[in-house]
Amino acid sequence: MVQSLEQHTPFRVGVCPLPPFAFPSGGGHWSGLSVTLFENMAKCSGLRYSYIEFNTMLDLINAVENHTIDFAAIAIDPTPEFELTMNFTNAFEQSGTRVAIAKHIHTPLLYLVQSIWQSTIPRFVVLVLFILCIFGVSVGLIERKRNTGQFGGSFWSTVGEGVWWSSATISTVGYGDRVPVTKRGRFIGGLWMLIAFALTSILAGLLSSVLTVARLNAQIHTDADLFHVQCGAILASAAYEDGINLKFNMKPYLTMDDALQALNDGHIGAVLGESVRLDWLTKQKKWDNLITLPQTLVTLYSVFPVSSEVDPATLDVLNYQLLKCTDSPEWENMRQLFLGDQS
Repeated sequence: MVQSLEQHTPFRVGVCPLPPFAFPSGGGHWSGLSVTLFENMAKCSGLRYSYIEFNTMLDLINAVENHTIDFAAIAIDPTPEFELTMNFTNAFEQSGTRVAIAKHIHTPLLYLVQSIWQSTIPRFVVLVLFILCIFGVSVGLIERKRNTGQFGGSFWSTVGEGVWWSSATISTVGYGDRVPVTKRGRFIGGLWMLIAFALTSILAGLLSSVLTVARLNAQIHTDADLFHVQCGAILASAAYEDGINLKFNMKPYLTMDDALQALNDGHIGAVLGESVRLDWLTKQKKWDNLITLPQTLVTLYSVFPVSSEVDPATLDVLNYQLLKCTDSPEWENMRQLFLGDQS
């Protein structure tokens, strides 16, 4: 017969912002799917508890491993590494590792323009235009007196003709309607030809690099494409470990918001995360530029982390109450409330 936990020492329960499973609801209170589920388990078993707040999931996991807390009211996917340092409750939600990408893969032209704008190309073009004007004005002023037919007239007319000549030179059009005839003018003209060739070569290289990266990012449609891009995930999470095991180029982040922001800004090509949470996050307005791929890389089941110092009898009571809660009609109402429509 399952015993009550009313006489048990109050549990130290860790929480951290991990919507939709756990999030502060104001006034020192917490809400979310896993928090509400734990509170129902505690109420049914008579378990007393107090919340200890953490900033990141990594801090919370470390607290469980170091026995600073007894229980974490968050959902995690168990890994072999976690198995060595903590216990778990029974599973309460089917989960796994899924991939989020940017929606721009379906609008390549818009993403191409955005990629060019966010690169160093605009600043380099401004530099090229500045140098173009310097050489154009210099040749115009040098040729102004000796070559009045092509560079004569008012000061601004001379400047305009000089800039026109330097523009025609860098573009290799070679109209020949403006040509320096003085020694100094030809020397500066020859120097400009060499510099213009170098500048256009550098610009072509920069543009090629941006287009290559944009092309790779635009080809993420299946998990096989992830080998060609850098992927982000929360450090020490099951998704991060899955990415490492699959030989992806992984970059760790402390929070999911940091990882999704990097994806949204184009710094990485994909984000790996717990499927239920990742699906929920990409449906929020803040991340409306992101979507999740339909494939699940690894299928797992979400559990509560428990300190290895919690005795087996207490864990048995918690698992019993967990099974009762998830087998009741209220469980589907809770899932609908916090997760919404999962179709």
